Amino acid sequence: MTRSGKLAFWVSGLCATVFSVDVVAGAFFRAEFLSDVAQAATLALSCSFFVAGLLFIEAHNKAGENSITNGEEETR
Repeated sequence: MTRSGKLAFWVSGLCATVFSVDVVAGAFFRAEFLSDVAQAATLALSCSFFVAGLLFIEAHNKAGENSITNGEEETR
């Protein structure tokens, strides 16, 4: 995995964690700290960075190779 891909996944995980903590805090303690718009933006950022990480991984692979290796040959 490339360095950029790892960074994108870390940022995605951080955004998802902030979103999850806010949802749990609001559900159980009525102490949410993000507005609805900020929640939507945080979730969108998390998804965007996750997709960017996947694209970095796919771009790093050589043409004709898959990122999933399951030990089977592809029939052509």
